[in-house]
Amino acid sequence: MNMALWNDEQHRPLQHIRVIDTSVMLPGPLLTRILAQYGADVIKVEKLPGGDPIRDFDDSNLHELLNHGKRSLALDLHKEEAKTVLKQLVEEADLFVESYREGVMDQLGLGYADLSEVNPDLLYFSLRGFGGKQATHAGHDINFIAASGCGEWFIEAGNPNYSTQFGDLVGGVMVPAIKLLVHLANPARRGMHVVSNMDENFRMLYLPRAFDEFKMHQQGSSYHTLQEHLDGSRPHSRFYRCRDQRWVSLNAVQDKHWKAFCEMVDHEEWIPRKEDPKLVPELVQLFEDAPSSYWDALATKKEACLRRVITWEEQLNYSQTKPQLSADPLSWCGFLPNLSLTKAPALGQDTFSLLHSLGATNKEISALADAGVIINPDTTKP
Repeated sequence: MNMALWNDEQHRPLQHIRVIDTSVMLPGPLLTRILAQYGADVIKVEKLPGGDPIRDFDDSNLHELLNHGKRSLALDLHKEEAKTVLKQLVEEADLFVESYREGVMDQLGLGYADLSEVNPDLLYFSLRGFGGKQATHAGHDINFIAASGCGEWFIEAGNPNYSTQFGDLVGGVMVPAIKLLVHLANPARRGMHVVSNMDENFRMLYLPRAFDEFKMHQQGSSYHTLQEHLDGSRPHSRFYRCRDQRWVSLNAVQDKHWKAFCEMVDHEEWIPRKEDPKLVPELVQLFEDAPSSYWDALATKKEACLRRVITWEEQLNYSQTKPQLSADPLSWCGFLPNLSLTKAPALGQDTFSLLHSLGATNKEISALADAGVIINPDTTKP
């Protein structure tokens, strides 16, 4: 191994990548936040007057989470001088990210056709809400779920899960990150326009089920699909409430794990009944007879795929949780820590320094501020 590529390359593999990020709200900014985590120089370009709307969410800390390690350039992109500044930055950029509806950036003169003339090697990444005929429609998180074709599965039994932004995180961050990093990893990459639709991306959450059901339908098969084995109707795979009102998860879908579970609870006669829905009530009663801690302790030495559901309060009391969420939130999710990232910038905080880096004089910068093209640093907001 070439030891010259020591920890700096290992910990900051994207340090040679410059990103111009015009995306707003949650998905795009979290996507580029991950890039910053691994060393990319992310310049957050915010439209004046207000910048990213998420700054105005008074009851949210998302702005802080999404913008660590970024620089903020605030521009009135309706003014030609602002577009000129942005294009100057694009000349030296590797990646441009935007999350507006189809046609918006083209109308501003900042679409792929416009910016590729400035930088033919630019990777222009458009994060769209909807594909197809709905491409120009407005939407957020659960709208993308609704349009995905998988929405009915998300709200089965009339019990939709609102515990997090599933559409945004799966459709707008996780799947797009895979697409983006695949392109960035290509040493022979050329300029291109990549469009990633969040309603389509969300389908990844249900891909195994969708493919299974499609094939069964295509074959006219009467066999049960895999999802029917995992939907909580079978005793081997479901959540069970315990005597202390806490929960445990049993996912003994493989025969060897189900056998281990049955032996663990001294019910070997259950081994042939792994797929029998009529056994579920008996397991419900079994788990209600003891607290969750008992089942957790019993399962530690067995390969039974039985685990207690850890509560959020317990998670907060783990020694590493609070330091991770305080110092580097992405490390709590398993990302490599990066404690050198700067705090989330105030609106337009880095405008003057970035303009200076482009060769603008103090007089020219003052003129742009007087014309409302950029924001005066004295008026910036967190």
